[in-house]
Amino acid sequence: MRLRAQIIGSTIVLTAALAAVMALIIGDLAADQVRRQIGLALEDLAVQMADRLDQEMANRIAEVEVLSGLPVFTRIDEPAVPRAAIDRLQDKLPIFSWVGILDREGSVIAGTGGVLEGVSIAHRPVFQEGIAGGFVGDVHDAVMLAKLLPNPSGEPVKFVDISLPIAGADGTPAGVFAAHLSWQWARSVEQRLLSERGSDGNVGLFVVASDSTILLGPDRTMHGQKLGLLSIADASSGTKGWRAETWSDGDEYLVGYAQADGEGAFDGLGWIVLARQPLREAFAPVREMVWQIAALGLIFIVVGGIIGWIMTARIVKPLNEMADAADALRADVAVGFPRIRGPQEIETVSQAIESLIETLVAKRNEVEVLSDKALRDTLTGLSNRAALEEFLGRPGAHDRAYAVLAVDLDDFKSVNDRFGHDTGDRLLQIAAERLRGGVRSGDLLVRTGGDEFLVVLAMLRGDQDGPVRRIAARVIKDLSEPYDLSPEDDGAGGRARETVTVSASAGLAYFPRDGRTVEEVMKHADECLYRAKEAGKRRVMVYGQTRALPADAAD
Repeated sequence: MRLRAQIIGSTIVLTAALAAVMALIIGDLAADQVRRQIGLALEDLAVQMADRLDQEMANRIAEVEVLSGLPVFTRIDEPAVPRAAIDRLQDKLPIFSWVGILDREGSVIAGTGGVLEGVSIAHRPVFQEGIAGGFVGDVHDAVMLAKLLPNPSGEPVKFVDISLPIAGADGTPAGVFAAHLSWQWARSVEQRLLSERGSDGNVGLFVVASDSTILLGPDRTMHGQKLGLLSIADASSGTKGWRAETWSDGDEYLVGYAQADGEGAFDGLGWIVLARQPLREAFAPVREMVWQIAALGLIFIVVGGIIGWIMTARIVKPLNEMADAADALRADVAVGFPRIRGPQEIETVSQAIESLIETLVAKRNEVEVLSDKALRDTLTGLSNRAALEEFLGRPGAHDRAYAVLAVDLDDFKSVNDRFGHDTGDRLLQIAAERLRGGVRSGDLLVRTGGDEFLVVLAMLRGDQDGPVRRIAARVIKDLSEPYDLSPEDDGAGGRARETVTVSASAGLAYFPRDGRTVEEVMKHADECLYRAKEAGKRRVMVYGQTRALPADAAD
């Protein structure tokens, strides 16, 4: 074969090999990271939707409890009085599609818009269980009310029932306060959540009943269908997580799942929340990146072929050097491509391939940046649960000794309730900075959720626990100092001070002394945290000890 043909062939093969190796490496890395990142995001979305459903139901139950005790609704012998109050209530709380006052025999004496007045519903659970102490009914159709009540959306009307007894003068039930909540409020919760998170149209939220029947979903034609998914089985067992799963339409989705297990007076109805995204659309950025790499490779193959055609016998040695460099790249993608010296044409090829490697490495670095963001809590900049899981999954992670400190801010909810979530977020950011200043640079600092943090302190097996206890006490002391949450400017050229004081509690356990695995020790540390709160807060409870370590032990 002629030399020029050999040169062209060698150049094309070399450039194609480089592009293929980098495409495979970057594609595999990106696919794994994107899959995990999206799965964790879907899991978090499902957890938030479940929490909000529980909160909404708990709020509605509390509202019904307050309303049923108002004197205006206890005047069952004067139906006109509660009827007028019900009509005013409809204007103030439109989420209650229908409110009715029932006498002790189960007849409706007053109802929203006069609907069902004079009708006996004594056979319905809303009366039977309501007069017996209270009733919360799962999502259901109400054919009669659907025909009588306004329905601007045109969707099939579904309701959730809440009823409580109305106490008479002698303390015994004199009737029942019954309310039908339109299930449309769940759609509003879903839309608010998706809007807040900025989720695109490819993400769908489903609420599934305890019998796997779809109660809410982006495709209304699916309502009432039953799903047979492993995600539902896992969520029913009380776990949360994510998985790739094939649905009844034959498409594969990434699915995050969680169970709504109730809150406050609401014990839950076994609802399961699924957040899904089509797998092919989740991997669209990865496919686009691979195509970009392939296009760049094709361009450089053409450039290399043209340049190779004009080369002479003097380039044989430089070509061999380039082939050796390509072999090194296959073994280690971190190796840079050397600058080949020789005829001008050879140097041009060398520079072109070097540029290709720089471009491909830049693409790989982009993926690494995305991966780093996936391991960081966006509010505080601390590591998140994904980073903790990655740490626990590293080879040899369980071969070292650790002290595990579970930390929680006391009464943090009162800050959100009083000042709002923006102020609460600012407090969490300050708390994170204090945590960074209270631990060592090599320690793992994780925000596990809300106002909860986890510190993993690396230890030598011969280390004593005295220094660790002092670190733990110092952390509690620092977190319990007043927080200056003042805005930058009060609008009048000065600065209005706004100081909040919250305390912190912690639980401390050691690996391997207190457990066979780091996960088990984390659980012990969490148990000690709650013992510290029960003991009076603002202290550290050490696993295996009955007395708490107070915050002033740092002095």
